[in-house]
Amino acid sequence: MKVRRLTLRNFRGVSGGTVLLDDQSLLVGANSVGKSTVCEALDLVLGPERMLRRPVIDEFDFYAARYQEAQGELPEVRIEAVLTDLSAEAQRRFGPHLRRWDDRVQGFMDTAPAAVADADAGEWALPVVFLGRFDPEEDDFVGGTFFAHPQRETDDLFDEPAAAELGAGLAPFKRDDKRLCGFLYLRPNRTGNRALTFQRGSLLDTIVRLEAETAQGPLWEKALTDVASVAVAAGGSGFVKIQSEVRDRVAKFLALAPGGDPVDTRVSELTREHLREVLRLFIATQPGSHGVPFNRLSTGSLNLLVFALLT
Repeated sequence: MKVRRLTLRNFRGVSGGTVLLDDQSLLVGANSVGKSTVCEALDLVLGPERMLRRPVIDEFDFYAARYQEAQGELPEVRIEAVLTDLSAEAQRRFGPHLRRWDDRVQGFMDTAPAAVADADAGEWALPVVFLGRFDPEEDDFVGGTFFAHPQRETDDLFDEPAAAELGAGLAPFKRDDKRLCGFLYLRPNRTGNRALTFQRGSLLDTIVRLEAETAQGPLWEKALTDVASVAVAAGGSGFVKIQSEVRDRVAKFLALAPGGDPVDTRVSELTREHLREVLRLFIATQPGSHGVPFNRLSTGSLNLLVFALLT
């Protein structure tokens, strides 16, 4: 089984584009032009283990990190792959979802003129699509891979309303289906994944420790103090109302301490190790303008950053 065509919409640094692949394809280009994005897209739509991640996608998987509703529509990540060179077993299993593929036009024969006359000439192909979006009701991200053909009228293929709405009319392309495709993705060697974190012994940790020797007081100690002063319930957020109701209810059953606010919302278990895990370097590279976590940059850019710090 081979990936013949990959179409990306609203995914990471790609607003929209199509990649045509042959028997052997080599992606060549400068840093941050989309090579790693193509590999990540393949993993997202076809990788059998990717769906185990929760959430499957996050805000930085959306183009320009825009995932909130705009002009009445929710932005949607869409990655469509066309698979050819199907085995006999795959043709039997995926039969209702297959379409004839025409290499001459790099498209499906049923959309071309004189398609009926050449109905038996094309190769059987399987189109599958990954769809992902933000679900405001659940305040979380949802996504899944589906058979892209045929489009059905019913939308009650799922138990969860969010998933049903996301892939309305499409049958799910499940993990067993992905395994039958025999797709194997070797992850790129991303040297900087740890080097640019604040974990002990990393390059950034070394820089921080060197800076702390000349700064006014330990940097981590000051960071802990600053973060501890952040009130999660401040600013009139929904936490204020919830916190008040929880206090009133708990007071009926427990003798709360007098004075102040015996029920409070704050950052807990705040230690240097926790800060090391959550702090991230954000970087914006051309042609975009929005910053993303360093580990979302292209493989080449990430490795180049390590080299830059080493110098």
